[in-house]
Amino acid sequence: MKKIIYLITFLFLSINIFAQEGEKMGIKFTEFEAVKKIAIKNLDKDTYVKDGNFVLDNSTSPYIFKFSDGIERRIYLYKVLESAGMKEIANLLIFTTPKDGKRINLVVPNPLAEKETWGKYIDDLKDGEKSVSGFSSCIAFVLAKEFSGVAGEKGKEEDKYEYCFAADAKVTMADGQMKNISEVKVGDKVISYNTVKKSAEFTTVEKVDIHENKEFEILKVLLVDPNEMVTASLNVKYRLKSLEATANHPILTDKGSVKMGDLKVGQSVYVFDNELNTFKKYNIFLVNTGNKKVNKVYNLITEKNNYLVNSVVVLKK
Repeated sequence: MKKIIYLITFLFLSINIFAQEGEKMGIKFTEFEAVKKIAIKNLDKDTYVKDGNFVLDNSTSPYIFKFSDGIERRIYLYKVLESAGMKEIANLLIFTTPKDGKRINLVVPNPLAEKETWGKYIDDLKDGEKSVSGFSSCIAFVLAKEFSGVAGEKGKEEDKYEYCFAADAKVTMADGQMKNISEVKVGDKVISYNTVKKSAEFTTVEKVDIHENKEFEILKVLLVDPNEMVTASLNVKYRLKSLEATANHPILTDKGSVKMGDLKVGQSVYVFDNELNTFKKYNIFLVNTGNKKVNKVYNLITEKNNYLVNSVVVLKK
């Protein structure tokens, strides 16, 4: 098993050294040791963590392993970037057995790391297997799954941030006021949609994701109240509402979650009427109009897993 995991590790290296060397920096030994000591409070919620000189970014669900011994094992994968220039310097694999809360942080250097760092990485692999049975098997699977092909990895890299809104997207706060998403803070109360009661409720912002240093394409859809379409005369212009977001951000429709870029004319979404304190169904009138590009995007993680942008119910990424 040790030979297998070493082989997979160096397979990962051979692929990435040609594909991404220009985008990376090598992690230094002192940084390697510092990243290992980072403690993430909630692995399922803390997907974007700033800690000192580092940023940890996780865009994937955890890998879950259930062996015949009945012990569940999980691995959470984070990219490690240095916060000053946002250059990728390593990957952090957090191995955990939820039943007893045990965790092992394994830092996987990139090809530009120092020789001393790579030696320590190999030692950590050995120590991990001694500490928890099955550690090497799980690590080997994740490395093979994540880094076995340049095309697949590139696709994930392009997709990982596409769940956001431009800075001027309007979020409906608990007091009914509209605030730019860029001004919303952790702990703020916002309005969300109770899918069971079909009514408004308050929720707390638990996290604000901010991504920058890249050009993000923002799509736009126009919405119309179907009742207005029935009653309006041919000479009356519809009062259209708009929603802008990146293509992959999930929107709540009457048929469930649909990505922004997959919305079709005629589909129904939920829009909050602040005056009546209720939700109405609006139909998609036009899709993907007025595309624009921004260099900074935002996303909220709320206690209820949804919130309102331009009065429309949007879901967590």
